[in-house]
Amino acid sequence: MKHAELINQFREGLASISREVEISTSMSHFDINLICENLFCGVLKELYDLPGLRNLNDDERKNYPGIDLADDDARIAIQVTSDKSLEKIKDTIKKIITYKLYEKYDEFFVYCLTSKQNSYSQESIDKECQGMFVFNVQDHVLDYRDLGSKAANANPQKLKNTVDIMGAYQRGCDVGLAEEDFDPPEQPEETLSTNLIEFYMPSRLYVAEVRAEVLKGKSGKKARNQRKKVADYARSENRPLPSGFDVSASTLITFHNLEESDNPYSHVIEEGTAEYLDPSNYYSIDEDHECIFKSLLRFNLQEKLYKRRVMWQFEEKLFIFLPYGNKDVRSEGWIGQKKSTRRVFERKYNRDNPDKVFQVKHFAFSTNFLLINEKWYVSITPDWFFSWGDDFRRSSFGDKPLSGLKRMEKNRSIFDQFRFLAAWLKNIDEEDLFSDEPEISPSITFGDILELKGGRYLNESLWEPLKASEAEDIDQWSLIENDY
Repeated sequence: MKHAELINQFREGLASISREVEISTSMSHFDINLICENLFCGVLKELYDLPGLRNLNDDERKNYPGIDLADDDARIAIQVTSDKSLEKIKDTIKKIITYKLYEKYDEFFVYCLTSKQNSYSQESIDKECQGMFVFNVQDHVLDYRDLGSKAANANPQKLKNTVDIMGAYQRGCDVGLAEEDFDPPEQPEETLSTNLIEFYMPSRLYVAEVRAEVLKGKSGKKARNQRKKVADYARSENRPLPSGFDVSASTLITFHNLEESDNPYSHVIEEGTAEYLDPSNYYSIDEDHECIFKSLLRFNLQEKLYKRRVMWQFEEKLFIFLPYGNKDVRSEGWIGQKKSTRRVFERKYNRDNPDKVFQVKHFAFSTNFLLINEKWYVSITPDWFFSWGDDFRRSSFGDKPLSGLKRMEKNRSIFDQFRFLAAWLKNIDEEDLFSDEPEISPSITFGDILELKGGRYLNESLWEPLKASEAEDIDQWSLIENDY
């Protein structure tokens, strides 16, 4: 049977690799360990169903402390070593504790390239773990025998993939380049996460004519920026308006109920002109009306986030997180793989003059509203903003730290920033839903991230930005929050 042949090929390939490692290490030739990191990254990825497993020494930096392989999504990390001693395992655990890797990963394994010892002292290992995480020698120390057991129960496709990976490394060429790999197995389908979040809007859109005297400028003609003119007029009357409205062709558009006598826009619209319609009947008229509707959505979001101390920074077209009161730090909780917090505002002071502000950094994001297949989505792009002054104006000295942040960020960190924003937006909707205070402003609410299934497999390592020099890493490290 074909399956039996695959198991035999796997057994022979694994035995050959183990013997080669044992002979090389006995000759103090340890370069083979580096090669085996990538080899077993592929093998473990297939057999243990860890699609996100990667070699940290390639992706992050050489000689990553304590661990060699990791799957950030599964929160699993693996040390690959030819040293099977108890002291090596204890040294690995010490580094995990020192660098607080248990905050990022939940489970750790040690894979021995030759064969593990028959027994290890669980008591000694528990002492090293200090209660920070669990490391069970029966389950977390692996060697070729464990892989053999796993392979015996693997489905034929995974087993074939594993055999191909080992064969490619033994031949010295990639899978698919040798004659026996002329028809390699298809890569598994990949689920692609976009930066789009579905959102929902109130079912009624209200329109009304703006009073003629509100729109007149000093010359008696209608103002060009009608929305600004309406807002300025309301402020002059000491009755400022909520941000969730727009004005076009002397018509005010909003989700607020303009038919109610006490609505917040009653003093700027003509009495008896208010009516409602389905939003789609407005934005589907033409491109101009769709553009006006998108502006309304942004103003509505602006109104919603202002209550959460997130301000629209007009010049940069960014939403920026502000502090609560005079606090120097603001952090927001969210739930990703686990419950955690992210710092969204920080005010730093001059070391030599503690009364002088050195830098003010805001977590920020830009938005764009899109209509796709009759559904509305908001695209969110994480960003940073550096300010000065009590009104948080853009700092002219912010370009350098901003460029440093951009160079340091990788795909994973940016995606986690987006996931944080998606979770945070959804969370404030839930808080509003269960709040004791009545919601007086109709608002958009947020759904799930749009994911596309059945995508072609992509090697994430090929999309990583160029690494900064070591000096740049040290200089910019203080600007990055490694909180994902």
